[in-house]
Amino acid sequence: MAVKWTGGHSSPVLCLNASKEGLLASGAEGGDLTAWGEDGTPLGHTRFQGADDVTSVLFSPSCPTKLYASHGETISVLDVRSLKDSLDHFHVNEEEINCLSLNQTENLLASADDSGAIKILDLENKKVIRSLKRHSNICSSVAFRPQRPQSLVSCGLDMQ
Repeated sequence: MAVKWTGGHSSPVLCLNASKEGLLASGAEGGDLTAWGEDGTPLGHTRFQGADDVTSVLFSPSCPTKLYASHGETISVLDVRSLKDSLDHFHVNEEEINCLSLNQTENLLASADDSGAIKILDLENKKVIRSLKRHSNICSSVAFRPQRPQSLVSCGLDMQ
């Protein structure tokens, strides 16, 4: 039986992710981000400055309270126990980010954007180590391949 969760957003929800421990995060239009408990209770909420849509949310598998969120061209790193302040933020893309992916060792974060570009961010050194422009249109999704921490796949509106 389906259960409807309410009370977390006042605008359309664009993305969702779940942690191994049962926490959920959802992002919405207007910079809205909500963290949820297993039972559907909103645990926290924030609205990013600038009101750019939250287009991707991603929990760290090794640290279940660490959350990556893309809004506009920015990636924010948050602790779901206190969403008001970012732990860190990165402005690495030139256009709106559509998808985030962590590799298995969690030292690399990939972001795909509307220009068709993919940026690979070294999280330890906090800098872009690779910039790929493989798509002629919006890059809608990117994913590191399991068991291959240096291998990445992507897809876009260019049908590639």
